[in-house]
Amino acid sequence: MNSEYANQNAYDAISIHGGSGFIMEYKSQRLFRDARIFSIYEGTTQLQVVAAIRYITNGTMLNNIKDMAAATVCSDSLAALKARVEKLVPVYEEALNNVKALENQDAQDFLARRLYDMTAELVMSLLILRDATKAPELFEKSANVYVRMTEEDVLGKSAYIKAFQVEDLKNFMAAEKEAEEA
Repeated sequence: MNSEYANQNAYDAISIHGGSGFIMEYKSQRLFRDARIFSIYEGTTQLQVVAAIRYITNGTMLNNIKDMAAATVCSDSLAALKARVEKLVPVYEEALNNVKALENQDAQDFLARRLYDMTAELVMSLLILRDATKAPELFEKSANVYVRMTEEDVLGKSAYIKAFQVEDLKNFMAAEKEAEEA
């Protein structure tokens, strides 16, 4: 997942500089070039999802998130943000239970990336809140932005999972087959 963030940030840096971002005088061209290799070194995100999903579906990561939330001590200025993250944990848990209740491996595999992303966003939100408490001058603004982005991500993916029907898989499989044939 870090490789995806590195790629996105490098792409954004290039975009900010426009065409000039590709020339050697700007560090963004080197960052962009270097970021591309991270996904190769780190392994594809899908392989990471496969490796991590077992810990997500067996409840290990949910327990870790709950433990992290309980252990995260925030400054008064960040308490409201922490409360927002804590409200997302039951939403995440419900999504996790919905996926497990499908009792269909293809559907669980299809939804695994959404669970993985939700897990990562919650963990990273708690980490940035911890860092923002220690160094507010460096991280407090970022924490405000990141937690709100996490809300959007967790709530959106949760809604998708809640509305998902196993029968929907045939449409995705058909679209994938058409794309392969094209």
